[in-house]
Amino acid sequence: MSFNKSDLELAGCLRRLLKSRFLLRSRGEKWFQAVIDLRKELQSALDAMGVRLEVDESLGVAYLKPSGEEFEEALAYQLGRKKTLSPLASALIFKLRHARLQFYLNPSSDAAPLISSEEMREFLQNFNSTRIDREFERNYRKTLEELAELQIIIETKIESGTYEISALCEVLLPLDQIQTSRAQMEKYFAHFANQSSDQALTMPSGQEVE
Repeated sequence: MSFNKSDLELAGCLRRLLKSRFLLRSRGEKWFQAVIDLRKELQSALDAMGVRLEVDESLGVAYLKPSGEEFEEALAYQLGRKKTLSPLASALIFKLRHARLQFYLNPSSDAAPLISSEEMREFLQNFNSTRIDREFERNYRKTLEELAELQIIIETKIESGTYEISALCEVLLPLDQIQTSRAQMEKYFAHFANQSSDQALTMPSGQEVE
């Protein structure tokens, strides 16, 4: 069987979107542009799955979402697995969202919103429930790995200790949901501070992520 360039690009876009459900322009300009160019064809292919393609060119994010609640209930099989953030990651995403917002409200010479590993560590110390430094450091490192895997933070260079705060923060935690999600987080940590728990918070936006 032979394939033309358009077939390969269409398949490449679909596989990338279905793998993580989020495609960042900053992580692949070529494929992000391909999604824009093939948007109509992609949506036709996704219609049979009850999936809608969302492309926010201003943020540089393309992602998939269920076409509607009624269809989801009837299908009874969710799109991807629901990702639950750990307690520290749930807290840190608010810090990241705030830092990204401040970057655009008060532009600097940086090309993108950045945050250092030390700044994130200092912030998370406020939620430290362990008396053992090694344990906190281990939890802190796991938190960074968790958010990096989701592409919420992207290290600018290997072992640089400086991370770009990606546009996924705005997709996963829109401004109109911050207050409700923050109240949920504060209530959890007020309880979490008084007892040991392995319970995790659902990603603040309720967004399902593979």
